[in-house]
Amino acid sequence: MRMILLVPLGLALGMVSAHAGPCPASIPDDVNTSHGSFQVEHKFRYVSFYVGDPKDQADLAPDDGPNPGKLEQHWELTRGPGEKIAMVCRYHGTDKTVTSLLPPSVKSCTLTGEMDAHGDVVGSPTLECK
Repeated sequence: MRMILLVPLGLALGMVSAHAGPCPASIPDDVNTSHGSFQVEHKFRYVSFYVGDPKDQADLAPDDGPNPGKLEQHWELTRGPGEKIAMVCRYHGTDKTVTSLLPPSVKSCTLTGEMDAHGDVVGSPTLECK
């Protein structure tokens, strides 16, 4: 089951996190097992940007950095009149996401981090938006 959490960007930006930047560093998830239930934290993994509603799948492709062994992606966030850009934060080990609208003052975002030999994101990358 996929769940989208909508949070104001001001709340997401106000959170202090070691790595995620405008995305929450982690999100909680309740896990139910035959031995009871407990809560786990899923760490930030990746981000996607969309023109308009993410359901419309108009995602913006990033410019990749020169090193294929590193996660280095940059988005220039240009908008047409009345267009909104949504940011979808994704997390390790879950389909849950955090979605927020970027204010028009945000013009670019850069995601940097480490990747393993298979091209999977390792740990929590850093996301900076200006």
